[in-house]
Amino acid sequence: MICEALPELDPVTAAAALCGEDGFLWLDSADTGHPAGRWSYICVWPVSRLMPGAGPEAAGALKRWLAQWRAETRPGGAPFQGGAAGYVSYEAAAAFEPRFSSAHVATGAAPIELGMYDAVIAFDHARGVAAVYSAGLGGHGEGADDARARARIADLKARLAAAPARMAAPGVLSWTQVTSAAAFTGAVARAQEFIRAGDIYQANLAGLWTSRALSREEAFAHYLALRVRAPAPFAAFGIFRDRMIASLSPERLVRGEASGRVLAEPIKGTIRRGRDAAEDAARRAELIASEKDRAENVMIVDLLRNDLSRVCTSSSVHVPSLCRLESFAGLHHLVSSIEGQLAAGQGAADLFGAVFPGGSITGAPKLRAMEVIDTLEPAARGAFCGSLLWIGHDGAMDASILIRTLDMLPDETRLWAGAGITLLSDPQAEYAEICLKAERLTAAAPLKVEAA
Repeated sequence: MICEALPELDPVTAAAALCGEDGFLWLDSADTGHPAGRWSYICVWPVSRLMPGAGPEAAGALKRWLAQWRAETRPGGAPFQGGAAGYVSYEAAAAFEPRFSSAHVATGAAPIELGMYDAVIAFDHARGVAAVYSAGLGGHGEGADDARARARIADLKARLAAAPARMAAPGVLSWTQVTSAAAFTGAVARAQEFIRAGDIYQANLAGLWTSRALSREEAFAHYLALRVRAPAPFAAFGIFRDRMIASLSPERLVRGEASGRVLAEPIKGTIRRGRDAAEDAARRAELIASEKDRAENVMIVDLLRNDLSRVCTSSSVHVPSLCRLESFAGLHHLVSSIEGQLAAGQGAADLFGAVFPGGSITGAPKLRAMEVIDTLEPAARGAFCGSLLWIGHDGAMDASILIRTLDMLPDETRLWAGAGITLLSDPQAEYAEICLKAERLTAAAPLKVEAA
């Protein structure tokens, strides 16, 4: 693995220079003050792509594809120094939960797209430094080659040194509310009927907004504006074959370290931040005291404990933090942590498959909640509630949940926002919650973005 420092390079400047490159993917810890916000990555020029279907065979295809490339990592370097990265949409749920089948027409975009990246810039926000990594992998499973790596790094540095094209200003998007207030509150009432009947304990229901399709340049400009307005530790912008994704996600799905240590951090419980310190403190206290939000969170923690026990040693799965409060731009959330240790013979792909899709955006029990959601929501979720992830050469991985996300398809841009429904839910309050979440991305007057 070859590594070269890139002095005084900041992520926005690098992204502006490289956003036109093949396979551009920016895993952007825009909220650098968050505990999970230390590292950001820019990936370009995948040597291979994996785009399997959404059937059960996709999980096996992922393992076989990952096994084709091997590279050593540099001790003490960035957690991700190259490897697989990309998205898994919610439409790919059947690949990891074969008993699930959706009645909705798929979006038309690939359900899964991962690239094998051998040119990765890592930004360490804690130290204020950046470095580029390359092992010199080839496109047909060829192993590491130092000469190829140095040439690739030299090419990337040349692209960074070139003057970037002037960035477009983000035009105002007009949003159409596909899910009306009446439709959503009606769906909440139906979900509560399923709960009373004993089918489920809770379900995460979402409403849909749509807008016009965006060009690559305008999509990137919108993302730059959004990351300033609503910075998040799992923010990202990626350009893929069939879609572009701009995410301001605050939520991790699961992280796995090279040592086999595993961490999942579900979010359940949301409240708007106050306009001043006193009101903000009152809102924090209100969320912490909420019986409904705590019950939601605890149920999802139990679900994730069961999911992780499928791939971790049973005695290792534990909950070091339950319903702690975390604050983001505009919102407070309740967050829990579940940890474990992977069992022998289990790897990153097994870990991802055990927890996908995340319990916090489906419900409990998971399979039945997914079936209920499918009957109550107006369309296929697409990228929403899927995941952006990376899997490194050392077996480490990290994956977000794609909430607070623009799914930019060739014919339209989609935005979903969801809320957890229990018997304690008030339908009008749940509708207000999804509107609160959506408004962070649908504000009528986007911030002005200066050209780099």
